[in-house]
Amino acid sequence: MRVSVIIAACNAEAYIAEAVGSVLGQTAPPDEVIVIDDGSTDGTAKVLGQFGDCITVLAQPNSGQAVAVNTALAIAQGELIGFCDADDLWTPRKLELQLAVLDRRRDIDAVFGKVEQFVSPDVPDAQRERLKPAVAIMSGELKQCMLIRRAALERAGPFDESLPATFFIAWLGRAKQRGLRSAHVDDIVVRRRLHLGNGGRTHTDAQNRETLLALHKAIKVRRRPE
Repeated sequence: MRVSVIIAACNAEAYIAEAVGSVLGQTAPPDEVIVIDDGSTDGTAKVLGQFGDCITVLAQPNSGQAVAVNTALAIAQGELIGFCDADDLWTPRKLELQLAVLDRRRDIDAVFGKVEQFVSPDVPDAQRERLKPAVAIMSGELKQCMLIRRAALERAGPFDESLPATFFIAWLGRAKQRGLRSAHVDDIVVRRRLHLGNGGRTHTDAQNRETLLALHKAIKVRRRPE
């Protein structure tokens, strides 16, 4: 089965090379890597250019991560889809471990795994303590931890572009309502970088509003008559 990996990047010059490198360096390499440059104004495009034909790069005006991911999905060729955030790292055996589960369990739609949170080495010493996670390693149903069958992804519908900060949470809830069958590997598959520019840290008000909106939409769906 062909694997497509999607990475949305906006002003990710500092970390995008490591993120892409972690995807290309898998023990079971993906068949294609699509990076959407979502209106970056820094050196992201120059960094991506260093990878040549190893990746496909698309550029769009800044429209948000949900739009970027949907754009990439429209051209992705794989029967299996994975995601990596532009500031995170896949561990080397992520795809190998998750592919084994999907190959063995035809009844499973998606495979998740554990995530290890770490404070980025470039964070100043004075700021490191407040970024230190309460839990370093945890199981998480995060987008970047997931490998999913394309058919299951499409069954739940596209990511909600009106929720740029919480679109995956909303999508996952909808997917579960529609019968998503998932499994977990007991291994760290993603290293999540904590730094001063994390979206969840800089856009907390937007995340709170969008979470409430997503819950409201979910409630309306549940109340919809048969």
